[in-house]
Amino acid sequence: MRLNKLLIVMLVTVEAVFAQELGVTEVQVVEGFQPSIPDATRLNENAVFADTAERDRSQVYDVLDLDLGSNYKIKPLKAAKVKDDKIPKLYQSKISLGTGYRLGSNVSALYNSVRSEDMSYGILFNHFNNNVKVDDKKAGQSNNNLHLYLKKIKTDKVYIVNLDYSRIGAFTHGNNPTDYNRFAYTKFSSSYVSMDKGPDRIIRDISFFVSDLNELSENHLHLSSNLSKIINDYPFNLKVKFNQYLNYNNKDSEYESVGEKVLELMPSASIRRYDIDLDIGFALDVYGRESVHYFPQINASKELVKDVLLVYGGLRHSTEKNTLKLLSDKNLYIHSYGTNQSILTGDTDSYLQNLEFTSTDELYVSMRNVLGKDEVFFGSISFGEVTDFAHFTIEERVNYNRFIVNYIGSVWQFHVFSNYTKQINDIISLDASVDYFTWDQIVFHKPDLIIKVKTPINLRNKIKAIPSFSYESGRFSREDVLPSLLYLNIRAFYSYSKQLEAYLQLNNLTNSKKELFVGYKDIGFNGVFGISYSF
Repeated sequence: MRLNKLLIVMLVTVEAVFAQELGVTEVQVVEGFQPSIPDATRLNENAVFADTAERDRSQVYDVLDLDLGSNYKIKPLKAAKVKDDKIPKLYQSKISLGTGYRLGSNVSALYNSVRSEDMSYGILFNHFNNNVKVDDKKAGQSNNNLHLYLKKIKTDKVYIVNLDYSRIGAFTHGNNPTDYNRFAYTKFSSSYVSMDKGPDRIIRDISFFVSDLNELSENHLHLSSNLSKIINDYPFNLKVKFNQYLNYNNKDSEYESVGEKVLELMPSASIRRYDIDLDIGFALDVYGRESVHYFPQINASKELVKDVLLVYGGLRHSTEKNTLKLLSDKNLYIHSYGTNQSILTGDTDSYLQNLEFTSTDELYVSMRNVLGKDEVFFGSISFGEVTDFAHFTIEERVNYNRFIVNYIGSVWQFHVFSNYTKQINDIISLDASVDYFTWDQIVFHKPDLIIKVKTPINLRNKIKAIPSFSYESGRFSREDVLPSLLYLNIRAFYSYSKQLEAYLQLNNLTNSKKELFVGYKDIGFNGVFGISYSF
């Protein structure tokens, strides 16, 4: 029994055992073996990732066409409009009225056309008179001016037409306090300006005018043109002027009619050498069949600093006819025989104005220097000969105390001119100029030093004031030396609105009553107050 149990236990607990067979390993030793270590290869420091996942990202949409059943309609939007800044409104008309101390009336009226791309026109009228006395003698003056203009603009040309009328008069307070000199002047002018700057355009501009002084007492006919042409890459220019002067054509004049024709030619060529711009030519004046005057014209300019410092100079010639109009503008108290006025009769030939040409040939140097922002200096020096130098000498009659023009055959003149302008700040600016002359002979009624200074003040365009100062040195006369003249003036404007403005002008604050010409004193302090209205 026990034997049987033992056999059963042995059968149940039997496990299989497998033995492992180990192979024989053979090691061969080689003589002279040299071990070596391969070079290391640097791994890429930038990691690279690859997304191997594949997902279908496509989407499927179903379009549904539905009607909401609403009757509401959306208002369509209008296109946006872009506008430029609104330009300031311009008033076509302006009128000013004024009066004051030692002043009768001061009136001005202006009418302009509205903005136009191709045409503008207008009219301007000014009136001034005073009724003052100097040493209990009438010394009043009057000045009336009328100006009409028309400007037509085309694509390649511009036409301009002007009509001017002026009438000035003054009491020549000499021995007779009722003597009155008046000069009425009319001028019609027209001009043509070419806007085509191409090399094939020869005529650049044309100017024409005809004038009359005191009803055919003096007439002036003028025609001029500028011509240019490029030849072999060199610009050539020709200025042509023709003037005809006529005097005493009034049928009631007791003087014989006289006339004179002058042809002025000024050819020149422009070249550039050593960074210097040169204009080389000559001036040729032909006085009828009597004489010919020739003088070289040279201008050399160089910009030492671009847009800052410009220097130019050379030789130049100028000619001026001493007409009755020119003389009366310089001196209202001239003898006016032959000008259709009520004058004393008798020996008048010795008081008839001698109307000659004054020509100037000079060497000059000029400079323009931009010193800073809104700060500019200009200076010029010239020296040359003046032929038939014109100045005034007094010629008295029983009732007349007036002047005639006399001439010095040849005068050497040295002239210095300078001007300085600066915008000091947003409120104040400065403008100063100096003129200095020296002559090799004594000349009458001409100052050798003139100084002018003004300092405009602007307070936000609401209040504007212009104080000014002027000085003229003493002047020689045939009898004595006239004293120097010093003036302080101020002009002020107050803008109440764009349409309404008030102004105040105070002249001769020093109340100077010195002689302007021999026997003619200044009236002293005077002022005017007025109002201007635009509409």
